[in-house]
Amino acid sequence: MNRGKYMKIKTLGEGGNGTAILARDSGGRKVTIKRIKASEGPDYCAAKKSLENEAQILRGLNHPGIPQFIEYQGGYLVLEYMPGVSAEKKILQKGLFTEKEAADIALKLTDILGYLHSKKIPVIYRDLKPSNIVIGPGGKVSLIDFGTARLYRKSDRADTANLGTLGYAAPEQYGNLGQTDKRTDIYCLGMTMLQLVSGVDPRDDEMVFAYKAGGVKGISPEFLKIIDKCTRPDREDRFEDVSEVAAELRSYPGKKKLRKIRGCVKVALASAAVSFVLAFGIASAGEIQSVAAYGFEQRLPIIREKMYNVRIRIDGFMGKQLGENG
Repeated sequence: MNRGKYMKIKTLGEGGNGTAILARDSGGRKVTIKRIKASEGPDYCAAKKSLENEAQILRGLNHPGIPQFIEYQGGYLVLEYMPGVSAEKKILQKGLFTEKEAADIALKLTDILGYLHSKKIPVIYRDLKPSNIVIGPGGKVSLIDFGTARLYRKSDRADTANLGTLGYAAPEQYGNLGQTDKRTDIYCLGMTMLQLVSGVDPRDDEMVFAYKAGGVKGISPEFLKIIDKCTRPDREDRFEDVSEVAAELRSYPGKKKLRKIRGCVKVALASAAVSFVLAFGIASAGEIQSVAAYGFEQRLPIIREKMYNVRIRIDGFMGKQLGENG
């Protein structure tokens, strides 16, 4: 790699044995350069292997939400620069994401993951978390850092190495439960969604369980139901494919609206019943009891018919809503 054709702008991040640099190439295009710090030993070897793996994976990918591979040589990896701020930094700067924002991010991530999983040799990302999600201009969502990604082959019985981030990683990433697959990424996606709306430390099993079982303030049970299915310990109990997750993310607002409608109908029916009882009681009191009773008896068939017609309309409306959102 000709390092002279890249001009450094600033350091984007630094940690372990690697550094990420924002630079500009000879044509004026902004790029990200990832390089390994000069050192030796097991950590250096692991960092180099991760960078080589990322270069190999990215060479075969072409998606607007994934940085394009440019070149790799001698411990330097050059990639397309993905402008924006990580979801992790967004939380630190502005607080938690709303349910709508988190659902939108998750839906865009299912598109990226769906692309990876649909490759002739599927790519399993394995490290989905807020720090690897970049929120760019116009709400564009990108996925960065493919150092722990792997190619999925049916013939493999297990991963060559247990990699991932504790808390976000699925049980099979550390439990010797066979090789990771697309359902592993679905688990990571679910834990990421929960973190975006609750701020929970995914390594805190008790708090994660408490939020999934007891709910998160301001978050609908329908959204939490999606998270719960994504993060089942047994992968057989999770969504089979990210397309199923995407379908639920698109349809759950309708289910949420229908639940609210049902609640309003129940309240309305209960209120009508109370009003009916009160009206009957008042009409039966005092000296005009017999006259009122006679008048009420005359009106009762009409009242019953009107209440029946209202109920038919409500049932028809709810049936239509169920048909549209079922």
